[in-house]
Amino acid sequence: MVMSPAQFDETWNARFNAADLEGLLSLYEPDGMLVEPGGKPLVGHDAIRAFLEGFFAMSPRIDLRTAAILERDADAVVYSNWTLTGTGPDGPMAMEGRATVLLRKQTDGSWLAAIDDPLSQG
Repeated sequence: MVMSPAQFDETWNARFNAADLEGLLSLYEPDGMLVEPGGKPLVGHDAIRAFLEGFFAMSPRIDLRTAAILERDADAVVYSNWTLTGTGPDGPMAMEGRATVLLRKQTDGSWLAAIDDPLSQG
């Protein structure tokens, strides 16, 4: 459980690198949005799950580094730089980007992702 915006990247990073799909999904609101490369918004756990499953086939490793956090009341925006490596169908692959994630504080005090834009596409 993420109890502060500052914990989000570390927790997401660890769950992704452990290929813990259900653990990753638990970091998103039930109707949370993940923006896939190309800008298509994926809404809800089922759509996010289908997208993330494709990454795990590549045995990925991510290095997610928090660049800045803006927090006000029950909302926070986390900006992060990341690099990802893995093995695609054509051999080794690498990606990098700058993510923008909107977190919302939940009634139990935890923070969940409402919108995750891993390439800050807008």
